[in-house]
Amino acid sequence: MQIIQDTMPTLSAVLSSYPYLALFIGLLLLGEVVLLPAIYMAVTGRIDLATVVILAVSATLISDCLWYALGRLFPSATLKRKSGHVSGEFLTGLELAFNARARKVLFLSKFVYGTRTLVQILAGIHGMPFRIYSLVNTAGVLAVTASLVLVAYAVIGSTYRLNEIVEHMEIAFLVFVIIAVAGYFLLGMKVKQQWFP
Repeated sequence: MQIIQDTMPTLSAVLSSYPYLALFIGLLLLGEVVLLPAIYMAVTGRIDLATVVILAVSATLISDCLWYALGRLFPSATLKRKSGHVSGEFLTGLELAFNARARKVLFLSKFVYGTRTLVQILAGIHGMPFRIYSLVNTAGVLAVTASLVLVAYAVIGSTYRLNEIVEHMEIAFLVFVIIAVAGYFLLGMKVKQQWFP
């Protein structure tokens, strides 16, 4: 416990001195939880958008490749560990959908919250060739990141036009999060209906 207490000030100082390193670590470990505020801060000019996009895509691809590799190397142990958070029916349906349309499910998993990691593992377990996996996965990561940036710009642009009414731009972040979460939810419901007829 003392080691943690001694290390925290140093770690905090390093992350404060290197905010993009902190952002990368946050994106690597927490994904969308860190991505949404980072995109918002970038489109409002508080941090560099190109850097945020590069870090987001890089962190997501690294994380996804690690889950894919774990699925290849330790199929049953990895799936059991990660699937403990979902019902057996959901996992069975997801696996059936993956078996029927692997590339489509891999791409769409980026847009359906809660499926991304499981689909990476399934791609590894089912031996999807790494070249195909990399191409489809990268396309999905780029598509979801671009979609979130476009939604953020649309929300921020609309808010700027309403600047006389809206006194604090932080409301734009709230609207952005609501639209992004609603989009994930609605698209997720639609895709899940296709996967679980």
